[in-house]
Amino acid sequence: MKLWKKIFLGTLIIFVAAFDVGAFLLTSFAYDYNRERETEIAVREQSVILSSFTSSLLRAEHFDPEISMNKARLSEIMSSLSNYYRKQGVQLALLVNFEHIYSDFADLDDLWLECEDLQSKNVIDKRVDDKRLLFVSSPVPDYPQLTFVYCRDISAIDEFRSEISRFFVILNVIVIVSACVLLFLLLKHITRPITVLNDMAAEIADGSYDKRVEIKSSDELGQLAKSFNHMAESVEKNMISLKKSAEDKQQFIDDLAHEMKTPMTSVIGYSEYLKNANGSKENQIIALEHLSDSMLRLKNLSEELMKLTLLREEITELKLIEVDKLLNALEVTMKPSLDTRNIKLLTEATLEYFVGDEALLLSLLTNLVENAARASKSGDCVTVRVYESESAIIEVEDKGIGMEQEEIEKITAPFYRIDKSRSREFGGVGLGMSIVSRIATLHNARLEIESEKGTGTVVRIIFTTLK
Repeated sequence: MKLWKKIFLGTLIIFVAAFDVGAFLLTSFAYDYNRERETEIAVREQSVILSSFTSSLLRAEHFDPEISMNKARLSEIMSSLSNYYRKQGVQLALLVNFEHIYSDFADLDDLWLECEDLQSKNVIDKRVDDKRLLFVSSPVPDYPQLTFVYCRDISAIDEFRSEISRFFVILNVIVIVSACVLLFLLLKHITRPITVLNDMAAEIADGSYDKRVEIKSSDELGQLAKSFNHMAESVEKNMISLKKSAEDKQQFIDDLAHEMKTPMTSVIGYSEYLKNANGSKENQIIALEHLSDSMLRLKNLSEELMKLTLLREEITELKLIEVDKLLNALEVTMKPSLDTRNIKLLTEATLEYFVGDEALLLSLLTNLVENAARASKSGDCVTVRVYESESAIIEVEDKGIGMEQEEIEKITAPFYRIDKSRSREFGGVGLGMSIVSRIATLHNARLEIESEKGTGTVVRIIFTTLK
């Protein structure tokens, strides 16, 4: 069952129950109030009529002292009073020692007419022949053997209760129907945002990650819509990231297959040549040299891939590094390669220490200087600077061939090479800048590249802190 239906039924049941209980209590209160009011009126009126009867009895007693025992005379006095009050819907009766002397009605029950003392009044109402009659009986003052009975028809209060009950039944139907319509419209309006959210969630689940809900409200549903949109944005970003990651992995695999294809083809080709050919010793030596170069390229490729793989799982322990020691190690490492190319390495440092992993940073600098050397010509100079500007900065500058802006954006991608023939000549596999980028990330550093075609390149590693 849908939420709005549950709320609808629950609210309707509670409302109808509360309304019916309220109507019942109101009807009961009104009935009891009218009944008490009729009782008070009857008691007062009985007292007035009893007073008139007592006055008439006292006056007659001057002429007949035994009149209180004279049933005929008592009946005459009662008849006179009864004729007057009968027009007002009042019936009277008189009993002498609970013997009926005069009565406007029959079947009086002597037991419920009995009173405890002269001051007490016995009040009771009961149904007689589909009528509700209110009886008030009491002894006559100074004549305890006489019991004066007053009766009044109060069936109107029963009719009132029946009428008001019928009225509430009709009102109950009208109210329930009205409540159903209004409650239905209200709940559909209130729960509409939930329906919108549900539909939107289904669309997002089907792959429409750019979908957003538009609910302009400041209540809880409005806050829920904002949270939902925030969640949808996060899902979209994650999906884009996953898609890009999958594309990058596929591109990496494609590039790796391509990089391995050329040396593997050479290895297979020259191996077959050496196995089958009857060439001269000189040609066999040339074939072996090509075979050796291809194997060396495969070795370099596997080593660089291993470095990149290890860096993805590296847990870096940062320590205080002596800058001079790091630069001296760089000069020793790069000297053979740079001397072969007739390229000079200059190092400048205005910072004595900073925090990092010495082995990883040496690998980073080696890759940057190697790239700078490949981009430079014989006699050029590559400069490495370490200085402070709010944080530690490592800068590698060359005056080589430079890059276009679109090339700068791709330079950290695996296997990307600007000058493929020049890179292969010096054994490059296109993973150097990927390794540099990863090492920078492990140090919470930012990689910044400035380059201009034909002018040169500056690569900066900007660390977040000094220590």
